[in-house]
Amino acid sequence: MNKVYIGNLPQDVALESLCDVFASFNIELSNVVVNQKGFAFADCKDASQTDRAIECLNGYGFGGKEMSVEHSVPRGSRSRKVQVRNIPSHLNWEELDKLLAEYGLVENCEQVSTESDTATVKVTYSARAEAQSAIRDLNGKSVEGSILKVTLLPDPTDASRPPRNRYGNGYGPGFNGPQQGGAYPNRPKNIPDLPTRMLVPSQYVGAIIGKGGDSIRAITQKTHARIDVHRKDNPGATEKAITINGTPEACGAAVGAILDIVRDEDRNARQAAGTWNDDDIPLKILAHNSLIGRLIGKEGRNLKAIQEKVETKIAISNSMADMQQCNAERTIAIYGDNDRCAEAEVLLMEKLRSCYENDMMIAQQQPHQYPGINFNQLSMFGGLQGGYGHPGMREYGMNYQGQNFRGQGYNGDQRAQMSETCTLYIPAESVGAMIGSKGSHIRNISRIANASIKIVPPEDGDDEKQRRVTIMGSPEGQWKSQFCIFDKLKQEGFFNAEDERLTSEMTIPAAIVGRVIGKGGNNVRELQRLTSSEVVIPRQSETEGLEEVPVKICGNFFANQSAQRKIREMLMKSREAERIGKMRERQNLPVPGPGPVTVNN
Repeated sequence: MNKVYIGNLPQDVALESLCDVFASFNIELSNVVVNQKGFAFADCKDASQTDRAIECLNGYGFGGKEMSVEHSVPRGSRSRKVQVRNIPSHLNWEELDKLLAEYGLVENCEQVSTESDTATVKVTYSARAEAQSAIRDLNGKSVEGSILKVTLLPDPTDASRPPRNRYGNGYGPGFNGPQQGGAYPNRPKNIPDLPTRMLVPSQYVGAIIGKGGDSIRAITQKTHARIDVHRKDNPGATEKAITINGTPEACGAAVGAILDIVRDEDRNARQAAGTWNDDDIPLKILAHNSLIGRLIGKEGRNLKAIQEKVETKIAISNSMADMQQCNAERTIAIYGDNDRCAEAEVLLMEKLRSCYENDMMIAQQQPHQYPGINFNQLSMFGGLQGGYGHPGMREYGMNYQGQNFRGQGYNGDQRAQMSETCTLYIPAESVGAMIGSKGSHIRNISRIANASIKIVPPEDGDDEKQRRVTIMGSPEGQWKSQFCIFDKLKQEGFFNAEDERLTSEMTIPAAIVGRVIGKGGNNVRELQRLTSSEVVIPRQSETEGLEEVPVKICGNFFANQSAQRKIREMLMKSREAERIGKMRERQNLPVPGPGPVTVNN
C-alpha cells in the first residue's frame, strides 16, 4: 500500500516537473497518473518513502498552490485506520490516548518513525464511523501549539467483519463441529454509491445552472462532483430535486456551493419585495424512509447528538404523509448559517451512507432464492440493488402495497402456499410502534400480507426484553409480514448499523429432525453456510414425546427468509416421500426408503 494521492496541483502541471519536486526530497515516483483537473496518483518505492513524501511535501508550495499529499485510499473503502501527524514530541502517551479515545474505541496505536521534530502515529478504531469522526474533528485541531494533520489510511483487510455467532460453532449450544462460511463477504464492488439528494425552490434553479450552464459547471469543476438538476421532473412543483454524485467530500462541497447560491437569490428577492426578516431558508436534503429510523436513533439520540454538535436545528418530514403519497423519500430540513448547515449535512450523510452500505452488503450476500420475489423490482427494504439517480433504480424504494411479489421463479404450486405458522421475536420496547395508533400499523401489515398477525402477551419464563409475534399465512404472506416487521424496526431505530438480526421460529415434525440435522450435523451446517444464519435444532433425545419440534433461526431478514425457505423445501421432500410411500402401500408395491434430506445450493 505505497500509493499516494497528490492533490491541489496546477491544471497545466507537467509530469516531469512533478517528479522533479519529489526527487528533490530523494523520493522516487513510479506509475504516475496526472489528471488535468489538478490531481495525480503515484507509487512510492516503499512504505518509508510514502511516509516521507507525506511528511515533507504535504502543504509544499508548488505552482502557486499548496500541494496536498496523502495515502491513496480506494473509493468506497471501509478502512478504520487513520494517520495522525504533527503531534508535539513532548506530548505524553496518556494525553494522546485520551485525545484519540474521544472519537471511539482505539484497537491499536503505533508510532511511525519520522525525520521531523514532531511525532506520527497510526491508529486503528473499532468502527469506520469512529475513524471518520476522528478525521473530521482532529484534522486541523491545535494541540499545544501544533496543528494536527489526520488522514485515512488504506487497510489491506478492507472488508466487513462477520456478525457475532452467539451460539459458537455447529448448529446449536454444545455442538463442536466446524462452522463453515461467514455472513459477510468482502464489500461487493458493484454497490452503487449513495448520492446526496437535495431540494431547492424551483424559482432558483436557473441561478444554480447559470447562463449557458456556467454556474453549475464552475461548481462541478471546483468540487469534482457530478450534479444533476431535475428541472423537468414534477412540472409545476414548488421545489426541484438535485442529485449529487461523488466522494463524500465532493458532495458536501457541492451542497455548500448550491446552498450559497440559493440563499443569496432568496435574500435578494425578499429584500427587493420588502419581506426579508433575516431568516434564511433551510437546507433540505432527501433520505430514503428505511434509513430515517437509524438516522434518528433510539429515543432520538443520533439526531440530538448531531444537533448539539453543530448547534443547529434539524427537522424531518412526517413519515405517514410521505408514504401515503407513494414517496419513498423523506425531507430533512437543516436550519442555521451556511457553515453549520454544511457541517450538519456532512454528519447526516455520513450516517446515511453507513446504513445504506450495510444494507447493500446484507442484501447482496444472499443469492436470488426467495419464493415469490422479483428482485429487479423490490427495494423497499433498504439496500436492495440501487440508489438515487442510478440508471434503472431512481427510487431507492417502492410502494410495496401495490407490487406483485411473484417473481419469475414463482411456480404457483398450491402446496407451497399452504398456511403455516411462524414466530418472530421482536424487542419488547418496539411493541407500541409495531401496533401503531389504535392498531393501525399491524392491521395494515396483515392486510398487505394477507396473513393473521398476533403479538403474544408475555408469559411466565419469557425473556422480558423480547415479545413473540405469531404469523399465520402462506409462505408468501410470511415473507411480506416479516419484511414489514423488519422494515418497521429499522425505521424506528431498533437496529444499529452492525446488527440487524432477529430470531424467528418455525416447527418441523419430530420424525424428520434427525434427517434435517444430518449425519454429524452436516445438513444443518450446510444450511447455515448457504444462508448465513444461525440455526438451532434440538437433538432427538431432547424431543421425545413431541410431535412438532421448534427450529430457531437467527440472522438478518434475508438470512431468515433463506433459511426458512430451505427448511420448507426439506419438509416438502419429506411429505412427498410419505405420500408416495402410502400410495405404493395401497398398490402393494415395494416402498422405497425415505432417502437422505439434502440442502441444495
